[in-house]
Amino acid sequence: MQPWQIAAVGAAVLVAAHYLLVRAASGRIGDSLGALVLEGTAAVGIAVAYLLGVRGGSVETSRAGLVFAVLSGLCISGGSILLFQALRRGGPVASTGTIVLGGGVALSALASPWLFREPMTPRRLLGVALGIAALVVLSTERTEASAP
Repeated sequence: MQPWQIAAVGAAVLVAAHYLLVRAASGRIGDSLGALVLEGTAAVGIAVAYLLGVRGGSVETSRAGLVFAVLSGLCISGGSILLFQALRRGGPVASTGTIVLGGGVALSALASPWLFREPMTPRRLLGVALGIAALVVLSTERTEASAP
């Protein structure tokens, strides 16, 4: 495996744990407070990692980089609140996580060629199509509890 793939698999494991823990917390804490605790804890963890020297190489920090990071943080904040809300309202983890994460991946994969001039290859289109198919299959699953 390439180093970036190892990091991506580690991130996937942590995101899976994140979804399961958010599901466990939803309905036991308010949506906004839950998101605040989640994001605040994440900020502390990231600050500790930064202070310990985990900085991502020698990249110059620019104003544009800071602005994009702030905007990304605002998107994650809103997404976290809506994730708590979706789970509190009874969304199953498999469906909710698929819509949130899979939908975000599909949208970003479709937008990246225009925003970042990344190639839109037949392989990427197939991957996005399969991801969207998985999203539809998992997000429309009916359990006995939700069946009429």
